[in-house]
Amino acid sequence: MTPTNQNQPTFNWRERLKNAYAIHNVITLRPELPVYLIQWDKKKQVQEGEKLLDWMDLGEPNNLMLRPQHFESYYGKDHVRDQHYMEALKVADETDAVVIREIYGTCDLFQPLPREDSSVRAFIHAGHFLLRSPEWDSISRSWREMTGQEPASANRDFVHYVRMLLNLPVFDEPEMLQALKEFFVLYAEYLTVGHDDVLLRGKVDELNSNAFARFWPIRDWVDSIISPNKFLPPPWHFVGKLTDWMKVGIGIDALPTTAMALMPLDSQKEMLDPVRTLLRNASIQRECIKFAREMPETAATNLQDYGVSIITSSKKGKSRARARLELRERAQKFKDFVAEKFGVNAVVGIGRSLSPGAPLHESHQDAVLALHMCVQLEKDILFHDEHGGAEQFRYAQLQQAADELLEALNRESSTALKLACDRYVQFVLRYSNQRVETVRGQFLATLFQMFNTVQRRNPMRKEARHTFINDLTLRIEETRSMDQLIESFNESLQRLSFVSTKAWRGPSVMLLEATLQYLRENYFEPLPLPDVARKAGFSVPVFTRVFKQATGTSYLNYLRTIRIEHAKKLLSTTMLTLEQIAQACGFNSQHHLIRSFKKVTGHTPGSFRKNHSGPSAEI
Repeated sequence: MTPTNQNQPTFNWRERLKNAYAIHNVITLRPELPVYLIQWDKKKQVQEGEKLLDWMDLGEPNNLMLRPQHFESYYGKDHVRDQHYMEALKVADETDAVVIREIYGTCDLFQPLPREDSSVRAFIHAGHFLLRSPEWDSISRSWREMTGQEPASANRDFVHYVRMLLNLPVFDEPEMLQALKEFFVLYAEYLTVGHDDVLLRGKVDELNSNAFARFWPIRDWVDSIISPNKFLPPPWHFVGKLTDWMKVGIGIDALPTTAMALMPLDSQKEMLDPVRTLLRNASIQRECIKFAREMPETAATNLQDYGVSIITSSKKGKSRARARLELRERAQKFKDFVAEKFGVNAVVGIGRSLSPGAPLHESHQDAVLALHMCVQLEKDILFHDEHGGAEQFRYAQLQQAADELLEALNRESSTALKLACDRYVQFVLRYSNQRVETVRGQFLATLFQMFNTVQRRNPMRKEARHTFINDLTLRIEETRSMDQLIESFNESLQRLSFVSTKAWRGPSVMLLEATLQYLRENYFEPLPLPDVARKAGFSVPVFTRVFKQATGTSYLNYLRTIRIEHAKKLLSTTMLTLEQIAQACGFNSQHHLIRSFKKVTGHTPGSFRKNHSGPSAEI
């Protein structure tokens, strides 16, 4: 045996493990806030003239999820992000205190660790998050500042940007923000000196119970309870009950038995901007998730981007009739809450009640179907067995659902279209028994039918018509998974909805859609504005106005951005000269490429190639 060194400090490894587990329960179960360790070597920075920051993941970040820096990098703002980090680290280094700084509307937290020596300093970094709920005005300001473009719902990049922001955690409660600061102070202590301090674990658990569980619940657990994946068990599967930390994380004390689904309704008389509607729905989702924490035995999570999924249970010992009455009253409270806080009517579907602790996917399916039937039957609250949902499926129902989808498209109501699309997809899945090729065939046939109806109302020239329909169906033809197939159908349906709306004067925008596709495919050719406007069937003034409305930017900026995007790919993946790249991407000369590239990205093509060339480059 190796003799123990009596002079070595001892520690209780069990207590250290429990401390690690307490921190794990905060960070790892909430991957929407990535946490890193940054080491800043100031000596090497001075010697080599570089910002030498070494990064280490401390949690389990989702590398496929879009983050603010992805957009900043694409629009040439890497240097702004670098400066933001360095300024925050300098303040944290000088003050030895936690620092929260904002850039383009999103925030980062920096917690300094004890100083190692005069030249090396380590920090915990957590980000990104928001200090206020995303709203149109604040998002628009950040978008303009970052891109120089006007926000527009027809601009796909802007829509992706909004969706990215909606995935970030919002810490708008002073108690939550203070708890976050205190937690990272404790985390820094754990990483350096407080390995086996029993008090540290108690403090972390107290923050988790009193602040994080209230204002930042673990929605992944609720998602797993209603998940259709039969191989994904609920969180209590292996222990057979709710543990204390599950009760804290989910916000319930009894195993749930019933799923509900809530959706706000839009006025059919009011034309709503799709991004504004998305933001409104996200606010309703956040507030309903908070409200669920105040309800007995109830928790909630997002239902896609339009509604709220709820899990709950009635009190034990009640008769079936009394239990249904309690569930209906709970649904009514959610409806009243949405109406009072947002001035919006909502409908609620209630699924079947299952045995305590059973996976609630079937109950959730029932609830979503009942939710959709609320509108059809003009009901505010509907149980799963009050609309004949269990009747045998008939093919005629699928055709009827397709007809209702076309009718919703013609009505130009986002709510009606969403309801009809969900109902149609459900019938397609039931008819096809979820066979991918059968689903693909149904989707393509319905899209062609809808496109022909729109095209008869707003005729297009043959060339534009073929280009548009090819672009509309390409992803559906190529994708292989069911999830991507449904997502592709939804995207194509949204494009059809956009080009058919009267507010955009249908034929004009359909021609514009075809023109955008033409620009994406022929960016390397000379494309003077008068020629493109004439090809699209517009005068130059009308084309300029409609183009700006639809994309949020000018024709020249749009074309330049496409060309720069392709130039980036060639710079990072080939050894072509700048002159060759300029010719391949539609620039008049090498100097034209350099000027345009620097204006869009903030860098020269040479510096971009130096920083992004190689097999691991990310564009």
